[in-house]
Formats: sequence, C-alpha cells, structure tokens
Amino acid sequence: MHRSERAATKTFSKMIHRLKEDVCSWYELHRRNGGTNVVVWAIHLELLLMLVLLILLPFDTVQVGGRYRLIKPLNFSMSMAIYLATVVVLLDYLRASMWWKKVIGWGVSICILTGITCITMQAARGTTSHFNNSTPFDSAVSSLMDIVDPLNSAFVLVLLIFALQSRYNVSRSSQLGIVFGTLLFLAGSVIGGMMVAHGQSVVGVAPGGPGLPVVNWSTTGGDFRVAHFLGIHALQILPIAGWLIGQMEGLPKRAKPTAVVAVSAGYVLLMGIVFLQAMNGVPLVRM
Repeated sequence: MHRSERAATKTFSKMIHRLKEDVCSWYELHRRNGGTNVVVWAIHLELLLMLVLLILLPFDTVQVGGRYRLIKPLNFSMSMAIYLATVVVLLDYLRASMWWKKVIGWGVSICILTGITCITMQAARGTTSHFNNSTPFDSAVSSLMDIVDPLNSAFVLVLLIFALQSRYNVSRSSQLGIVFGTLLFLAGSVIGGMMVAHGQSVVGVAPGGPGLPVVNWSTTGGDFRVAHFLGIHALQILPIAGWLIGQMEGLPKRAKPTAVVAVSAGYVLLMGIVFLQAMNGVPLVRM
C-alpha cells in the first residue's frame, strides 16, 4: 500500500472513530432532552406507515398521475421521517429553553402528520392530494396542506434565527452548515409555494405525463419539484457537509468555514440551474 493510500485510510479511520464518539455524545444529549419526545413519536408513526405501504405496494393496481397510488405517500413518509429526525438532532444541540424546543417540536410534528395524513388518504381514495380542486372535499384537503406547509416553514425559520445567533452547541463549520441548510430549506419551501400559485409542478406540459421512476419528475417538460427537492434536503446535506469539513485535519482551521461557504455556494448554483431549467420548460432528463 502506498504512503498516500495509508494516509487516506488512517484519516478515514479517524473520521469513523469521531463519528462514533459524536453519535454517542448526541445520544446522551438526546436522552436528557425531553423536548423532542413528540417528534420521536412522529418519526415512529412515519416509519410504521412506510412499513404498511411497502407491504401493500406489490398489491397496488390503481394508478394516479402515471404511477401507482401508494408510491407518493411512501416517498413522502420516507422524506418526512428524515426531516423529523433532522429536527430532533437540531433541537438536541440547540441552546434554548425547553419551552422553545417543545413549541417547535409539537408544531413541526402536527404539520408533518397532518400533511402525510392528507397525502395517504387521497392516495387511498385513488386521487391526487396536491393541486386538486375537483370536488369541494378535495379542495379542502388541498387547502389544508397549503396551510400546514408554510406553517412548518415558519418553525424552520425560527431554527434559522437560532443558527444565525450561533445557538447550536456544534463546531463553527457545522453551525454554518445549519445556517445554509435551513436557508435553502426555506428557499425550497418558497418554490413549493410557487407550485401552489402555479396550480401544478410542471411547466410547458400537462400534469400526469411521463416522469422519472419513483420521483415522477417530468421527462418532457420543466418540473419545479427538482429544485424543491434539493432545497428541502439541503437541511440534511449541508450540515453533514459542515461536519465532514470540520473533521478534515489537513485543512487549516481558518479555511474550514470558507470551505463550507464554497460547498453551499455550489449547492445554491446547482439548485438555481435546475430551477431555471424548470422555468424554461426544460426537463432534468429528457426521455
């Protein structure tokens, strides 16, 4: 094995060791934090729903919008479980009163569980959940989702304000990752609001056309869901990037915040490109 390979292996081993230490310290922190209990229960409900949907999926014969109806609630339950887990970690490291943690935890949990209930119910009924005004009931369900989504974003805005005040008990690199992650999450939420105002997620084509497997992003026209997806999951990707950069021993301490900013800027650029593609009616992948 070459010297460079040995050095890379040693660095990777150290990073894994530090990850184990950080996970153990986080778990001890989480165990003492009662403010996230409701969010943990919400995660359990999402995971239970995922399990039920996975069991039922092979027997699903009804298609909605060009894909089997259970795929959408399955995708959303998975995404929502990841989001809720991220909120748990953020609240565990947040230096704020238990009142704030419980308000954010309960608020986020209610919004997310309301959203997944609407999505699953409409899928069970064999119809769409978003942009559906075909009946007064469908319109009411769609309107309810249009309320809880921005309300959930309001709680993330509070998390961003705390991040700007450096109120998280993490390294400077991770702190910056949280700032940019929450900021882009809110940008992704704004794109979601644009889809609501537009009345559909696609541009230049009719809804329900050909789409990529699983995610169903349009392959014939522009689709705002790509940029929306990148924005929503920046909440996980950029804080993790910040943590990884913070573990790089070969990188000078002063350069680490700059590296987080550079990675975040690249992420913003990617998000901007796919957003402009959608605006111009260009699919992410044309098939």
